Amino acid sequence: MRMPILAILLAAAGVALQPATVRAQGAVLVKPGESRAVIGAAEAHEKASKGELVLVDIRHPEEWKETGVPASGHAITMHQKGSDFLTKLAAATGGDTSRPVAIICATGSRTSFLQGPLAEVGFKAVLDVSEGMMGSRAGKGWLKAGLPVRKFAA
Repeated sequence: MRMPILAILLAAAGVALQPATVRAQGAVLVKPGESRAVIGAAEAHEKASKGELVLVDIRHPEEWKETGVPASGHAITMHQKGSDFLTKLAAATGGDTSRPVAIICATGSRTSFLQGPLAEVGFKAVLDVSEGMMGSRAGKGWLKAGLPVRKFAA
């Protein structure tokens, strides 16, 4: 699972999750009673293209090399030092933690896991593109939907 990365992210931000924050089986880090905010890939692309939200692909750079990055998104891997991730995310939002942020990974697992911790560090509107790039139970995914990608250049 990705808990060590999240632990680093949260520790770097000075946030400690309380046990009540973790939902059954540690699958989704949101407080009890809260619902996950989700958005479809096509809607995320449309809103990001219009500047209505910031779309962030949190996958590993090797994944970006294989499939490309959403054309309307930022490539900011969650697989880095937590403080570096937060610094880059803050730059992408112009420092505005109230600006909506949609996060996408391959199939929605990492994004659903990261959604709660980002809220814990102050991001007020974190949306999960739960169908991901490759598709999941939530939908066919960015690539199968034919949404635009750009080549990743390291």
